[in-house]
Amino acid sequence: MANRYEQIADDLRRLITAGTWPMGERMPAEAELAARYRVSTPTLRMSLELLQSEGLIEKRHGIGNFVRRPGQRIAYASDRCLADGQAALNLGTDTVSDVSLDITMVEAEGRLASLLDVRVGSPLTEFVFVSRQCASPRSLTRIYVPHAVASLGVPEADGSPWGDSVRELLSADGVEVVTTTERVTARFPTAEEAHTLNISTRTPVLAVERTSTDASDRVVEGAFLVMPGDRIEVLFTTRSAASATEEMETAG
Repeated sequence: MANRYEQIADDLRRLITAGTWPMGERMPAEAELAARYRVSTPTLRMSLELLQSEGLIEKRHGIGNFVRRPGQRIAYASDRCLADGQAALNLGTDTVSDVSLDITMVEAEGRLASLLDVRVGSPLTEFVFVSRQCASPRSLTRIYVPHAVASLGVPEADGSPWGDSVRELLSADGVEVVTTTERVTARFPTAEEAHTLNISTRTPVLAVERTSTDASDRVVEGAFLVMPGDRIEVLFTTRSAASATEEMETAG
């Protein structure tokens, strides 16, 4: 027999499907829904979290719960070449309307020091990108560049949620990315990530840990990308060595 919160979620799902609350419309307040179903607010929130994990609704902190519009997804695409095992990122977006950027000087703690192959306490520049679609957060990207590699300024706004502009700054400073390695995992978000992305801590996210090295295998950039699982698509394209060579000859 289903738990009470699952039964409530089933009924809310039915009402949403029937159009009781149109797409994009705010649902009744949690206290009102809890009173309607005669349950505690924590139980009602478990029902809402279940619908959030399914992508039916989204919670906007301080405002309320809204019925999600369909098709609100962004794409993370990676174009790989088999010629030498290196990865060339081709990062695309789908109707991302806004990307904010914060820059902070930080020191490398244990995890960052290991990722960037630097000493604990080494100075880093942190670039934090948050992409939004219709004012709703869609992705969180943190990029770190050791000061020993380059002291970068403020990148130009290019609309990319993945920090492409940071790589452009590195290139302009004479630092060329030769190899990029990405580790992709599915997990639950931290409390900070959930708050930034306006999701429940029970909503799965896709997490990408990225490291980029130059020709001498020095790590020149490290990044953590976090995206709600119901709002992201990942596309990996692998080209053969022959097709990559032909493309380079055509470009030349």
